Amino acid sequence: MTDRTVDLGQLNQLLWRYRPLLERFEFLLEVQLMVTASGRQEWQRHMADLFAETADALNTLDLQREVILGIGPSGPISLLELAADAPDPWGEILTEQQVELDAAVSRVTELRQRNTAALAEGSAGINQLIDALVESSGQFQSRGAGPAYGQDGRLTQSSSTAVLFDGRA
Repeated sequence: MTDRTVDLGQLNQLLWRYRPLLERFEFLLEVQLMVTASGRQEWQRHMADLFAETADALNTLDLQREVILGIGPSGPISLLELAADAPDPWGEILTEQQVELDAAVSRVTELRQRNTAALAEGSAGINQLIDALVESSGQFQSRGAGPAYGQDGRLTQSSSTAVLFDGRA
């Protein structure tokens, strides 16, 4: 620990501000799962903006925490190190804060992994759809005797019959 005194009340207030931001991150990951599952990709940009806003707020709190805690000889002081040396009731309060923050981070990590898998599945599905469309468009072209219009924009004479999407003439 450092030689300077840490304001435990100020630190506790800061830690209480972390929790709703982590819950918001959790909420956003849940919403992103629903958006991804619904196929509404146009909302992904808005999701990215909300994630960035929340991450910025968390980064600001991280800087404030570092100012409050200071840096020890081996780097930033952990809450558990601080709790071990803190007077009553702060040791118990800081330990509980660490437990709650660890649980929130675990939930966010699990949701992030689920989101990564869902986005990968969505990407694979989109690639399969594109492959199918390219393959089927090749089938349409092979049935015809050439383009319907010439390079001058005029209708060309074609001996082929029209083909509907389901293959019927």
